[in-house]
Amino acid sequence: MRDRRRAVAGAAGSVLDRRRVLASVAAVVALPPVLAACSPGTDRRADASEALLAMADAARRDAALAAAAVTSDPALAGRLEPLRAARLEHAAALDQAGGRPPGSAPVPATPPSADVAAVRDSVDGSARTAGEVVIEASALQAGLVAEVAACCAAYVVALQ
Repeated sequence: MRDRRRAVAGAAGSVLDRRRVLASVAAVVALPPVLAACSPGTDRRADASEALLAMADAARRDAALAAAAVTSDPALAGRLEPLRAARLEHAAALDQAGGRPPGSAPVPATPPSADVAAVRDSVDGSARTAGEVVIEASALQAGLVAEVAACCAAYVVALQ
């Protein structure tokens, strides 16, 4: 019984370590744009609503791409379903922050097929876009955009 507890504790410790690594990577990737956005000399728009809505549309495309990859290879569900759910949550939050009424977002075309590499590349593009938008966002919007950037960056690492 004692060996089993050690094995469980060891497994939990490795998951925790992996999470810490992913969180650290995401924080490092998202940090330079956030710091640039916080500097006093930065010329920031008061509102980045259009950019937020474009990010919401991209989040829906990422989710559709992840769903297509799972349809192509059901064994990927464990890796891609959390990403798909996160990107749908991002889309809803970005819609709200951008002023889009619930239920009025365009539905992305479903890709015929996809793989992990295509999903990773798309999410990487979303992380980069978020890093660019955070500089333009208001103080209230910057937190959400930075959260999206960090989440996407973490998934890019996790899908390698």
